[in-house]
Amino acid sequence: MRHPRLRSIPLAIASALLFSACRAGDSRPETPEAVVATYLGALRSGSYAAAYDTLTPNMTAEKGKIAWVAEQTALMRAADVKIHSFEVFPARPEGDRVVVPNLLKSSDKFINKGGANEYELYTLVRDGAGRWKIEQQQLVESDGVAAWFPERVRE
Repeated sequence: MRHPRLRSIPLAIASALLFSACRAGDSRPETPEAVVATYLGALRSGSYAAAYDTLTPNMTAEKGKIAWVAEQTALMRAADVKIHSFEVFPARPEGDRVVVPNLLKSSDKFINKGGANEYELYTLVRDGAGRWKIEQQQLVESDGVAAWFPERVRE
């Protein structure tokens, strides 16, 4: 006869495996760096709805998802924006926020025709559920690049 405690071990193992599988299927990025990478990857692939999910209302100008996606689709097409690559660097805490540097290599037909490096800073905050969301994106001027980016990527 099996000991009663031994019967619960397979159940505990199965529960742990199920929890792990559910967690692995959870597509929410957990780190600020992962959120920025998810956002940029979604923009690059044209998955604007996925990009929207990484943003705060401030970044979407309080627009609903459908309106924001339609606007981004039109803007990206009109400017013929192409994201060639991005490199996300470690986040730096600033109080209850974090700032994530990113080196973007992209081109468009209006501003960055030659595909010059764009040094960006993404400020992230936690939403009501504790998830990191992008609150602000800004370009770093040439005199600030050394403060945020390693020498190997500076032009």
